Amino acid sequence: MILVALIIVTVIAASGIFYIPGFSEVLGTNNPRDLGVKADPARFKALLAQENVKLSGQYSNYYLTAPIKYGSAVPMDTTVSSEDLTSMMQATNNAKGPLKDMQVKLGNNNEMEISAYADLETFGYLVKGPIYLKGTFLKGSSSSVNINVKEGSFGLIPVPENVLKQGEDGLEQELNRQLSNMPGMRIDQLEINNGQLHYSGAFPQSASA
Repeated sequence: MILVALIIVTVIAASGIFYIPGFSEVLGTNNPRDLGVKADPARFKALLAQENVKLSGQYSNYYLTAPIKYGSAVPMDTTVSSEDLTSMMQATNNAKGPLKDMQVKLGNNNEMEISAYADLETFGYLVKGPIYLKGTFLKGSSSSVNINVKEGSFGLIPVPENVLKQGEDGLEQELNRQLSNMPGMRIDQLEINNGQLHYSGAFPQSASA
């Protein structure tokens, strides 16, 4: 019975859904997977200044599902690194967003990895814990993106394909919802290679939240 109880506790801790003192630390499921990408608030501020983008209000109000009002789009051609995107996501999502302590690692052939601590209770799902996703991020149309999640885990437990598909659809829909609210936004080119994301087109130069 003790062995059975130990196995059950280990599986629960490995999932990362529940925090179990001692077990969670040993298994490394109390925190998101470390992709080796460090966030730096100064990088996010420098990126905004470089692209002359002005955000009114607190950065923490610009989380993934926030009701954001965008200004008109202007031509933009920019290249960002994993550190740039990670710094942006942590500055905007850590306080109120569903994905906290996010790391974004860009690769080649439009591939990217994401790790974060997911808190989906506000969406009606009793899910809190570290997640990992790997897939591709592509231009869908001139006004939308396409996401294809190839691999995912919750804690140390692989996520079933049907659940990955649901997460993929939800994330893609939310991103495209935000894009559809940007007047004049246009995607001409969206590519990930050599650990960098290159975007050209038109993008809002101001926003309020």
